[in-house]
Amino acid sequence: MVIADQMTPFMLEACGYPIARTRNLAALAARGVQFTNAYTPSPICVPARSCLMTGLYTSTTGCYDNGDPYHSFIPTFAHYLTNAGYETILSGKMHFVGADQLHGFKRRLNTDIYPSGFIWSYPLLDPNDPEAMAFDFAPQYQARNIGPGWSLELQYDEETHFRALEYLRHAPDGPFMLTVSYTNPHPPYIVPRKYWEMYKDADLPLPQYPDDMDENYSEFDRAFIRWYGLDRKSIRNSEDLIAMRRGFAALTHYVDDKLGELLEVLDEQGLRDNTVVIFTSDHGEMLGEKGLIQKRSLYEWSARIPLIIDIPGNAPASIDTPVSLLDLPATLVDMAGQTLARPMEGRSLLPALRGAPLPDVPVISEYHGEGIMRPSFMVRQGAWKMIYCHGSAPQLFNLETDPGEWDNRAGDPSVAEIEAALLSVITDGFDLEAIGRDVWDRLAQKQVVNAAMAANGTAWDYVVDQDAARQYVRK
Repeated sequence: MVIADQMTPFMLEACGYPIARTRNLAALAARGVQFTNAYTPSPICVPARSCLMTGLYTSTTGCYDNGDPYHSFIPTFAHYLTNAGYETILSGKMHFVGADQLHGFKRRLNTDIYPSGFIWSYPLLDPNDPEAMAFDFAPQYQARNIGPGWSLELQYDEETHFRALEYLRHAPDGPFMLTVSYTNPHPPYIVPRKYWEMYKDADLPLPQYPDDMDENYSEFDRAFIRWYGLDRKSIRNSEDLIAMRRGFAALTHYVDDKLGELLEVLDEQGLRDNTVVIFTSDHGEMLGEKGLIQKRSLYEWSARIPLIIDIPGNAPASIDTPVSLLDLPATLVDMAGQTLARPMEGRSLLPALRGAPLPDVPVISEYHGEGIMRPSFMVRQGAWKMIYCHGSAPQLFNLETDPGEWDNRAGDPSVAEIEAALLSVITDGFDLEAIGRDVWDRLAQKQVVNAAMAANGTAWDYVVDQDAARQYVRK
């Protein structure tokens, strides 16, 4: 399985948008099954990856933001595949928070790019401080900070990629499950020169802003405009918008080439014809759409992800029925023939991969943590999509007629039945008051632990066992 970070499908040639050239991803889609309406279960890294590992909602695991762990006793797909006889290996980012830095993997080939403590948990900004912001994200999206160069993020992905290639070149005789997780095309948009040269003059489509956009922002939107500092620093001028999109496209091309090299080594080692290959991302990226950046939003550019699954011998297909990253663990466990110890909240896609019709059920994404600190949900079913932030009026969009999510149909009597049905998925399926309490209770507890860990110098970062006495020529 190959995972990109913060990769929206709306910029990928392989997903029908002639922007970032992704020939390897397109070739994978041509021989596999492409899910054209795949969603993240949470539009932020750690919660999304907790769902990817466990097949459970973030409100089930309690993994609400980038400073949250999930329990080590929750089985992950790596536990199930290990018990099925697979060697389970991780190369790259998985952003595990807490002392368990394996969550079922036999070993990791490198450490994580980010710290493993509770450091990224933040309350709401002080409403009486007009200068308060959580992160000064705007500079990463401004043209003056985008272009050719080198970064720690690129260094990390090079190590991740090298170790993954070497693993495949010396893969075990028995079954294995290798997860390769890159941190690109996540910003900063610092790009290897050869990729920047491909896109530095590219004429890319830019977002269109209606005159009344600012007046129609939801309460959720306004919270993150302030959270990112966009109420003081603009990214909406064409120079910044084109630069961030060129940077994203170039880094996406970089990741696509990495995918191609992995597939090439599978071919060289004679493994391709009996290896399932999956490509996806943890969540998307707004890239200036609706005047927003980063993830955390429940709009399409942030919530949608690429998802392609290639099972050798299966007929290629394109499936438009909405699905979730939450469905991948159940699919992997189903492939391995294992019995679940507890039901997963995602469903197995294996029948659909074999050609069976895929039922259209509600697909849910949730975000409750940093920046908003109250229960917030997206529900997609058929053409309709609801965004609901507890305590605020919902938004309701028909994505067939309004793909840009501009026409909020909530309150329209002609679609009242649809609105009620989608709202009931949230209010009947989740204990909103309990989630709201838990978000705040966890924050206070983690702050106590953070302070003690800092005083004690405690860290949970994964340390790779690299014994030089066993490397290269030693006999």
